[in-house]
Amino acid sequence: MRSHTLVIAAVLALQPFGLVSANTRQTAGQTVQPSAPPQVSAEFQSEVSQLISTGLKLKEAVEASLDGVSKHLAAVFERAGTKDPTQRFEFRILEGDGKTSKTIFRRSDFFFSFGGNGAGRVNAPDINGDGLKEIVVQSSSGGNCWGCNPTEIYRVSNHKAELIAAGPIQRIADLNNDGIAELLMADARWESYDDLSHAASPGAVMIYAWKNGRYVYASRDFAAYYRAETERIRAAIEEAKTSVTTEELSDEGYVGGAIGLAITYAHAGDFERGITELETLLNSNAKSAAQKKHRAVILQDFRSGESATKLRAMKYGDPLPLG
Repeated sequence: MRSHTLVIAAVLALQPFGLVSANTRQTAGQTVQPSAPPQVSAEFQSEVSQLISTGLKLKEAVEASLDGVSKHLAAVFERAGTKDPTQRFEFRILEGDGKTSKTIFRRSDFFFSFGGNGAGRVNAPDINGDGLKEIVVQSSSGGNCWGCNPTEIYRVSNHKAELIAAGPIQRIADLNNDGIAELLMADARWESYDDLSHAASPGAVMIYAWKNGRYVYASRDFAAYYRAETERIRAAIEEAKTSVTTEELSDEGYVGGAIGLAITYAHAGDFERGITELETLLNSNAKSAAQKKHRAVILQDFRSGESATKLRAMKYGDPLPLG
């Protein structure tokens, strides 16, 4: 087995919405730049003050009507000095009645932000086209992997907050111009595959679309996106080819790119094309017997092993896992 580790922080880029920095207040989806700490409307001040009295510090705030009726405050708080790092940040949603407010949702974790690590954008958009606004928040469990820093999307209905999407979302974009945004999610199942370095880990994008009140796996509906994506990966493979020598680890980028191409074809709905492309690429440009042997093991895995099973397990219409 190879041992070669390079840790790279996951980068999440939600393209459709403008960047929001920390200590930014937003009202009805519009960004306002007040002085820090964020200011909140009168009906939320009593609840926020009570929370601050317990040792929390208000870091970020977004005001909007999330159910089309009541007013809501989505807020990120920090508790300095806590011994438990998973309790350092709190994400809360407060609901107001015009005079007072109360917390209707609370979650604590290692980190939350509306603008951290490139994940935050002009918040409280209507992403799924249901006529109501959602809250997009970046969370973190403290790890340094693709799935350790998920983007979460919440909506409010009947005075309760509901998580409708969570994961390593790379982009939120309307790919087919129907007014409803899709989620472009990193497929992290092959992160550090076969002890490849993190930089060479095979990457691919899954597309989830909003259908019948939830996000479902719908990658094969977006052929134009995947045509562009396969061309991008091919260009990266050609570049990586120039680095392959007889050194054992020199073909990592090439191999990782070839695997990523196969996974991408599978998401586009053409599993067999992906395996054919993988065979062609891995059976060429090997510079040593060790490289050939290693690639043969990978090919077997994707033809009939665990990787083949994982690729075939993805079914059109499967709901986005939230756990």
